Amino acid sequence: MKRLFSFLILATAVFLQGCQSMTHVVTESTPVTTVVKVDGASQNDLYVKANNWMVDHFHNAESVIQFSDKESGNIAGRYLLGVVVAPSDYGAGEKAYATIKVKVKDGASKITITPESFQYMQGNMFTLYTKENADADIERLMQSFKVAMTHTESDDW
Repeated sequence: MKRLFSFLILATAVFLQGCQSMTHVVTESTPVTTVVKVDGASQNDLYVKANNWMVDHFHNAESVIQFSDKESGNIAGRYLLGVVVAPSDYGAGEKAYATIKVKVKDGASKITITPESFQYMQGNMFTLYTKENADADIERLMQSFKVAMTHTESDDW
């Protein structure tokens, strides 16, 4: 009986030590903006490129273009960054989203990505997506947008 009691105390101590290494993290909703200058490009050309870029990247059903106005050169949408915690028997799960706004005018385009705040337990084996993942994905989106805006494509199809 003493052995069982000692084992339970030791197991509880190990469990509590493991729980101490987990940290509750709440991310901030800080916008990231990039301006891409494209000399000689018309607003119409840049709008088409930006719209095509969003269509190419909004490939998930939960990523949607919510507003698009060619005359003003504005496109806005909600983008699924990733699944923070998968749904299970214990809850619906959590997802990380960002709002993406693109504005274009003659010779320049501007993209602003604002991640929505989300929370997770750092150090938890069930956490699939973290702030570091979100930052890396936002940087990849920014670089991809720059390439799309400056890429010259041929109309010879």
